[in-house]
Amino acid sequence: MKKITKFLLIISTSMLFTNCATILNGKEQKVVITTNSADSKVYVDDQLQGKGKVVEAKMKRDTKMKQIKIEREGYKPIYKVHFQNKRSPLHILSWVPFGILWIPPFVDNGDKAFDYDKSLAAKGEELKIKSREKDDKYVYLKNTAFDLKKEDIKLKSIKHKSFKKNKKNYNVNEFVKEDVKFDNSIFSESVTKILKENNYIDSTQTIFKSKTNTLYVSSKITKLDIENIWSSIATSHYNFFVIKMEIEWEMFDLYGQSKYKKSYDAKSGEFKSIGDDALKNPIQDAITESFYKFMDAKEVKALIKKENEEKIKYDLLNIERGELISNLEDAMNSTVTIKVKDGHGSGCVVSKDGYIITNFHVVANADKLTVIDREGKEYAAKLIRKNESLDLALLKIEKANFKKTYVIPSAKNYTIGDDIFVIGTPTSVELGQTISKGIISGNRTFDQNNFIQTDASVNGGNSGGALTKKSGELIGIVNAKISGLGVEGLGFSIPAELIITGLSITN
Repeated sequence: MKKITKFLLIISTSMLFTNCATILNGKEQKVVITTNSADSKVYVDDQLQGKGKVVEAKMKRDTKMKQIKIEREGYKPIYKVHFQNKRSPLHILSWVPFGILWIPPFVDNGDKAFDYDKSLAAKGEELKIKSREKDDKYVYLKNTAFDLKKEDIKLKSIKHKSFKKNKKNYNVNEFVKEDVKFDNSIFSESVTKILKENNYIDSTQTIFKSKTNTLYVSSKITKLDIENIWSSIATSHYNFFVIKMEIEWEMFDLYGQSKYKKSYDAKSGEFKSIGDDALKNPIQDAITESFYKFMDAKEVKALIKKENEEKIKYDLLNIERGELISNLEDAMNSTVTIKVKDGHGSGCVVSKDGYIITNFHVVANADKLTVIDREGKEYAAKLIRKNESLDLALLKIEKANFKKTYVIPSAKNYTIGDDIFVIGTPTSVELGQTISKGIISGNRTFDQNNFIQTDASVNGGNSGGALTKKSGELIGIVNAKISGLGVEGLGFSIPAELIITGLSITN
């Protein structure tokens, strides 16, 4: 009986020593986190730990990975992870009874049996976007895309020790075996958020935009590496993600003309894996880093800076007009469809031999221009003159012979409340020379440009078409791109009297 009692005493004592780390270690551990700046804020799992270059953070010993965020006003946040990756020194006490008896010890795998590294360097490249100033242009998102083939996507599984040493001999490094689809909203949400936070999106002026105050940005991801970094200790398994990308960014003016294009490599911070959206946060972070680099490029900064655009000066061009238009039937015959590769617009014939007025945005990026008259006859056309500030263009077709043509007025020829008619090709080429009726409901001035406001039905294909009186007298050139886009019950036109000085022509 005494032998049994003695044996039980040894076992119970050894169990006590075996669990020393769990029993004696605190529930929390202090970890010193170093940052780039004295005004950096340190968060652990969204809980503020302090502010400064050196912050002492408290982390629970619960064998759960901790998400670290370093936030500094005006700068892109830095993300790191931290986890219990080593046994507590108290674990050595578990060898005390067993070392004496030459028996292997029991293993202490409790939550408090493991420690974090005592310090964490949460430093990194600090990226900052220059916020929009009063006279800078606004920047809007045009489109985003994951333009990825399966060979452009790599999945990598990396042991944490190799990752810390930046070794390239990863456990797994292989191509994806099938196409991978990503929700494009991840991309657009990331970019739009940055533009809004830095005042590049104007939420007050939603109708009018102009070439002198508006830019658009487009982007696509062309390469994607998904790195899954893992580590195991005792019964705990940890993994987090780092995303590497190649993103092509492109800046456009209001008319879709490319002004700057460049690809940037990007690398996300470290993000712990959480649920089905485990990749969303690192993907957004990599996109953000790449966009910050793009917006910081000297070429982009120069484009954003609002400047007085130098206008092209043309010699006065005298054109021979045809017979006077006297009714809407004549006006329809003198209004044409302008077909380009990716769409169409409308135009107004102003000379017997085929000079045509339209919007510049209709023809801005077209390599080939085709004019279709009311009878369906097609003509090849050339761009002769342009005024990007007014969104006007002059085209010319050869071997044309129009009997009746529009007269370009030399002065304002309308008042608010006048009945008017819109003639053009809305929505589809099949609807050429469609007429809609309304009234002149206002005069608007934006960015030193004047517009005629009407309640007549105006759609995208009407751009460049005619705004006339019942007699067919030309009042304006319909503009459905720069102003009124997506607005119900409103249409806008460029006053026709601006054509004479804007394109330096007379008839």
